[in-house]
Amino acid sequence: DESGAVPVMIIGNNNVFEVGSVCHSLKIGDSNILEAKSFVGRNTNLSNGCIVGAGCRLTSEETMLENSVIYGGNCNRRLAKEKPAPQTLQIDFLSKVLPNYHHLKKPAKKPAAAAPQQAAS
Repeated sequence: DESGAVPVMIIGNNNVFEVGSVCHSLKIGDSNILEAKSFVGRNTNLSNGCIVGAGCRLTSEETMLENSVIYGGNCNRRLAKEKPAPQTLQIDFLSKVLPNYHHLKKPAKKPAAAAPQQAAS
């Protein structure tokens, strides 16, 4: 871009990015699910309520319709009647479990204190 503007990725609310999913899209709406090892290219925009199935790749220049479902080995497409269910149970579970496994390591030894400086006479 000649103006020097840097493109910004805009991600909506309640999206789920599962393990190994990759998303380069600059516009992602609300309530989307990118299943394991799915890929969304930079030129594809997700609207709201889209599901990109496990291992599916979207690289075309398009904006997905609301409630689009991409599934199967051939990345078939269909429209769902409703948005995906909210992931509140998953979020509640993770918020309770993750603190039990997140331990901060203490440094092996304390950093050496700076030597006091002597005043010049």
